[in-house]
Amino acid sequence: MYDVVIVGAGPAGLTAAIYCVRSGLKAIIVGKVVGGQAAEASLIENYPGFKSIAGFELTSRMAEQVEELGVSIVGDEVVGVKEEDGLFKVRTSWSGELRCRALILAIGAEPRRLGVKGEEEFRGKGVSYCAVCDGPLFRGKRVAVVGGGNSALDAALYLSSLAEVVYLIHRRRQFRAVKALVDKVDGRSNIVKLLGKSPVEIGGDRLVEWIKVRDVETGVEEKIEVKGVFIEIGRAVNSDFLRGFVDLDEYGQIVVDQLCRTSRRGVFAAGDATTIPYKQVVIAAGEGAKAALSAYEYLSSRG
Repeated sequence: MYDVVIVGAGPAGLTAAIYCVRSGLKAIIVGKVVGGQAAEASLIENYPGFKSIAGFELTSRMAEQVEELGVSIVGDEVVGVKEEDGLFKVRTSWSGELRCRALILAIGAEPRRLGVKGEEEFRGKGVSYCAVCDGPLFRGKRVAVVGGGNSALDAALYLSSLAEVVYLIHRRRQFRAVKALVDKVDGRSNIVKLLGKSPVEIGGDRLVEWIKVRDVETGVEEKIEVKGVFIEIGRAVNSDFLRGFVDLDEYGQIVVDQLCRTSRRGVFAAGDATTIPYKQVVIAAGEGAKAALSAYEYLSSRG
């Protein structure tokens, strides 16, 4: 039996493991992909201590540190959790059942895909799902942002301070974002709004060079020359197995307080899967540390 089972092997889960061990807790990590979404980032330029580092290298170093501390990382998927007789039972796809006294959920979230031709081919080669992470790479260039909600307009506003031109593409005739954001976008001269346009293809040679959009009413298509395409149509959290176990918001995110506590005593959550804003690697790592410290306090109080 473990003091803590950590579900998820991204920056939040890996950092939580480090803090658990340093607090004298016996912990184990269960996660499908070591490094999570961060491992797929071509370059991370906003993590303290590194001017620029590949996401895979950064998360590999984290995992190496975790394993050197004696924490096992099980490459498996958690399919169910339950509380029974004061303990938590974690059911995996093929590694059996794990029991623990406290649980840390660091399951992460995946950006929603457009599903258009060229999206996967140019991922990391001009296609990005994080304006804050990759925006500085496109300073002085033309970029496109796809989406019409708060995150899309936030991204467009951020990029407008870096890029020459930002094309804001939305398939509807009106944005879904709050009025304050819409007003700010209206006030930026280098944000070009393309409403009623639906992306159909992203193309180029080795790197992104254009995005093709189609007018939703006329069907007329046009190519727009850009060097970067930022897709901001939301994130998907695979939290279905947690329904009824802890509180989730309307987007499936795990509801937590400032100490990473969920609605169930003894269960903590950290990283992109929670209601904490700003989905960044450094924030996920910090929240992982906080979740581990909260778990330690909880277990200490139980004796």
